Amino acid sequence: MDTFIGSLIIIAIVLIILLAVSAYYPYYPEGLPPEMRIIHEFSAGTIGYSDNYVSRSQDYGSFGVGLPQLETLKAVPRMEITAGLFGSASEQFTVYVPEHIVEWLKGGEITFTVEGSNQYGNLMIAWNGDVVYDKKIARGAEAVTLYPGSIKQENTLQVSAQGPGMLFWAATVYNIKDFEVNAEYGPAKFVSFSVSQDELESLDRFDLSWFTASKRGNLVVKVNGEEIFSGVPERQQRVEFTDTGMTTASIIPGTNRLAFMAVNGSYELQDVIMKTYVSKDQRVMKEKFDVTDPQLNSLKAKGGVVRMYVEDIDRTGDLLVKINEQSAGSTYATEGWNSIPFDADLLERGTNWLQISGTGTFDVGDVSVELA
Repeated sequence: MDTFIGSLIIIAIVLIILLAVSAYYPYYPEGLPPEMRIIHEFSAGTIGYSDNYVSRSQDYGSFGVGLPQLETLKAVPRMEITAGLFGSASEQFTVYVPEHIVEWLKGGEITFTVEGSNQYGNLMIAWNGDVVYDKKIARGAEAVTLYPGSIKQENTLQVSAQGPGMLFWAATVYNIKDFEVNAEYGPAKFVSFSVSQDELESLDRFDLSWFTASKRGNLVVKVNGEEIFSGVPERQQRVEFTDTGMTTASIIPGTNRLAFMAVNGSYELQDVIMKTYVSKDQRVMKEKFDVTDPQLNSLKAKGGVVRMYVEDIDRTGDLLVKINEQSAGSTYATEGWNSIPFDADLLERGTNWLQISGTGTFDVGDVSVELA
């Protein structure tokens, strides 16, 4: 009897050991126990940019919203147009109309001033192949109406003169200044702002401000079609935005568009200024850690991961990780745990270096290099 009970006790102990091993074994990376999953851990602190300054200020002056708007599509300070048997000089231009203006287009106008002419032949202007001006003029300011149906996104403009006719030995001459092609659109008001690639990479924020001289209805302001303000503005209004609920990729290197629209009313805005703030004094964290032979073998089989706990975000952006000066990857940072997997080929036996940087500003707590 005692022998039977002893056998039962031994069997029970063996079963307990087998159950314990089977419970833990699936989590062993290449046979390593759970406590060896963490290769290195530490606390990081502030990662990213800690200061900022104005890199660009763009002044749009004053304008009305909810009213007809004028956009200069082409401007030529001076030109001389001639035509004769022994030579002539004419001008041909391609005039582009931005798509957002085409949507709101009401018409257009060509304006210019003739400073002097011998009037031997007519001055001629053709728009998309159609002659819209054809007459003699000695001096004075002229205006030519362009109807909406004749205006496309890409237009051809030709300025030329007729020959002197019977005066074959002479030449027709027109001296012209302040030649402009303007589009009328509305009631929205569009302005452009420029951003460089370097500014986007270290962007802190945009700061749009204006003085509201008169107001009626609601004002809506959009960036590349996405709303950043809606409502009745203060007398001195300021709107800060980076991604405005959109991703920062919505703002592109080069030319971007601001749209001001008045809903059921009109506005007069003065001293409209856009400032671009970029960051400086970037804090990059570097940490040394060691990798043993068993850990490296497990990493080669399963891969690794860098885990970072973000406690607070002062400015949104990406966390970027390098291992031994090679990129391991990046992630758009959120509060809480953020993980970036990496390939074991970045590691070496023995001493390795981990680098964490950011395009935003983050308060990072615990960081660990782990087996995946």
